[in-house]
Amino acid sequence: MIRPLVAKEVRDQRPFLWLALFFIALDVVSDLGTEPLGFSPYAYSFTRFRPGGDLSLMTFILAFALGCGLLVREQDDRTLEFLDALPTSRWTLFWVKLLVALATVLVFPLGTMLWMIFHQFVSSTSLEPGLHLDMMAVAAVLRVAQAFTVLALALALAPLRRLCWTVLAVLMLTQSVLEEREPWLAVLNPFRLTAPRFEGTTWRWPVEALRIQLSVACVLLGLALAQFLGWGERLTASIQRRMQGSWLGTLATLATVGLFLWIFGRWSASDDTKQNSGDKGPRVEFPTLATAQAATGHYQFSYPASLRKRAEPLLDGADGVFEKTRAFLGVEAGDTIRADLNGSARHTAGTAYWNTLRLNLAGLSDAEEGLAVLGHETTHVLAQRIAGVDAAPRLSTLKLLSEGLASYVEYRLFYPPGAEEEFQLIAAALRARREVKTEELLDYEKLAAERDENQVYPLGRAFIEVLVRRHGDGAPGRVIYALGRKDAPEGLEGALAWQDAFQTAGIDLSQVFDDFFAYLDEQLELRREVIDSLPRPRGAVERDSARVGIRAIVDGTVPEGWEVVCRFRANETSNHHTFDGPYPGAGPHWRVPADISEGRLWYQLGLRTPRGLVLYEPWTMVRVE
Repeated sequence: MIRPLVAKEVRDQRPFLWLALFFIALDVVSDLGTEPLGFSPYAYSFTRFRPGGDLSLMTFILAFALGCGLLVREQDDRTLEFLDALPTSRWTLFWVKLLVALATVLVFPLGTMLWMIFHQFVSSTSLEPGLHLDMMAVAAVLRVAQAFTVLALALALAPLRRLCWTVLAVLMLTQSVLEEREPWLAVLNPFRLTAPRFEGTTWRWPVEALRIQLSVACVLLGLALAQFLGWGERLTASIQRRMQGSWLGTLATLATVGLFLWIFGRWSASDDTKQNSGDKGPRVEFPTLATAQAATGHYQFSYPASLRKRAEPLLDGADGVFEKTRAFLGVEAGDTIRADLNGSARHTAGTAYWNTLRLNLAGLSDAEEGLAVLGHETTHVLAQRIAGVDAAPRLSTLKLLSEGLASYVEYRLFYPPGAEEEFQLIAAALRARREVKTEELLDYEKLAAERDENQVYPLGRAFIEVLVRRHGDGAPGRVIYALGRKDAPEGLEGALAWQDAFQTAGIDLSQVFDDFFAYLDEQLELRREVIDSLPRPRGAVERDSARVGIRAIVDGTVPEGWEVVCRFRANETSNHHTFDGPYPGAGPHWRVPADISEGRLWYQLGLRTPRGLVLYEPWTMVRVE
């Protein structure tokens, strides 16, 4: 009997299902209309989880609107007597209605979150490849709890019929007033249930809010179930007769509209107050910058109109950069590349994915650096074309190959001879410290966790240099083409993927690594005196009230133009995109309790070169409980 009941409820709730799908489609169209596909960074996703955001508001409205008529409709349409004649019980009918309604409501928020994950996937770059599904899973569970709580409230208020929304407005207004006076009452607000709160890089579960709201929801469901089972029918019928007059309906409508307008006005005023609270100086407003467009033979540029003078040398030399890069890699010109010069990912001069790239025009020091960075990112785009769309993500995981090739092209074609000296110095210093290990070079995630994810730039450039020395300029392209061939084995990762691609290209990978280590030893001998003179900073823990700080102790002299830096991570398995820093100077660099996970403080000290490369020490963990 359960299956026919479920089918009936699905038919009855179909309008809400179509409404949810319509809102998802509207959301997709809106996103595509305001931001091109592939240009939505991961951080943007979290703006959708704010308490007053469209995701929470629409989930609330759908759940409450559906719940208001879910049970009483059977009584109003006089179908409850028919259902009572079936071989089932009102108890069973209640739970079927509740579960189907919850599933219908969740179509909108969970569908929207799937779209966010897809948008995040196509926006991923070599610097931010992860989907962060752990955080999305927390968001999904909290969204289910939020929808369940609102649905329970609607079912409990449903017997009031037309006064249902009026009572909701009164409750929301009361909650708003009380929350201002007693902030702890925010645990009762279902809107705040899905607001992201982090401890380090972990989304903290709102345990107290979940416990209280789910408990209240269970009580409300108990009231709704009691009414549905027929308890208090006489009282309910009496209330219903008193609400039959048209004058009462008009009064309730006007009161409801007025109350909701008052609530939204309070929310707006509260937001303005929060933005201005604590400001001791004048309020600053930043104007919206106009964006200019420009097209060359191989690029479609967009850049801040205010930086037109800075952009002109880059636009004039762009096609020359493309032709040099294309000729070295041996590929056809292909489609126009979309280049956004408005900014890049944190701590990067540029990023690239498929036929798009981003550069931080404002952060470039001169035209030479701009053309070199453009050559670096163009190399990524053309290498992905060689690999093909299916193998491009796989290529992005072989960082020593992909970033090494881009760095090699950048310094060989677009900088004068000798500009790569800092790369060679860092690579030689890592070799001197016995920190260059083949298994880590072939596994980027392991390299990032154990040492420094940016080692792939100096070490990768050296790797490509020895590869080209032995096998010619076309060798990197052959390896990438072999990586993306149609008959490549599926599921190969790490060393197996490297071995397969090099073997197919006719290149002995072990010989290349022999050349690579010989090259590092050669550079080490040339720079041993400088490397031996570099100090190795170590950390000292300091405390100030609840804060914990790390001060760098340096035994020796830091070379001119270099500086000590420090960065932090939440735990041993943190993704490198979530690292905090690097912060310049000896410090102390302070951490508050919210920055420390499980009483462990992870930090990494290093020396930064004038060109921005960092020679890091190993990660260090101290207990600060």
